[in-house]
Amino acid sequence: MINKIEGILSKEEFTEIMEKKIQGSMESFTLAIIDIDNFEKVNNYYGELVGDRVIEKIASILKQNLSSNDFVCHNNKDEFNVMFNNTSAETGFIIVEEIRKYLEKNTFLLSGSPKKEVAIKISAGVASFPRHAKNSIEMYRASDSALFRAKREGKNRVCIGESENMILKSNYYTKTQLERLNDLSRKTERTEAFLLREALDDLFEKYSK
Repeated sequence: MINKIEGILSKEEFTEIMEKKIQGSMESFTLAIIDIDNFEKVNNYYGELVGDRVIEKIASILKQNLSSNDFVCHNNKDEFNVMFNNTSAETGFIIVEEIRKYLEKNTFLLSGSPKKEVAIKISAGVASFPRHAKNSIEMYRASDSALFRAKREGKNRVCIGESENMILKSNYYTKTQLERLNDLSRKTERTEAFLLREALDDLFEKYSK
């Protein structure tokens, strides 16, 4: 059984923070419930030690791609909850979708003995306060309902608490740039979109002086 992961809250700690934010009602936030697809098959095929390393890998990737103001907890064996502060459901959806795509695109050589290369996929449901719910119980229910829809529609996808009327913006890069970006993404455990946003922030800072 995996021990508590550094930087990852317990469900009780996570819920307490959520309830305090709801009581304050000063800003919106978004809750994402993330579930590892077919985790029991990973445990059965590779063993529970590899299953624990999968959990640790997901925790590491989440921490690398979240803001310092966000919170994450490990809930149950194969589930994580993420709270995005002062964030709309659409923005939360985009961030989780970036992480889902990163996992879909890469396999992971997990440390330990023996080393195993494993493909990891996730499904997630996203909802926001106060748009989808007025208390913590309703928040969990709304996000869990969206997660259930993601599972029902075939897994390896993210669903929002209501219809997704979002347009994805296309960008064009050279093949070499994309290959270098992918290599950097794998090395840093950050999604390509996260790295691009970081680069844009640096550009804005440089040319705003």
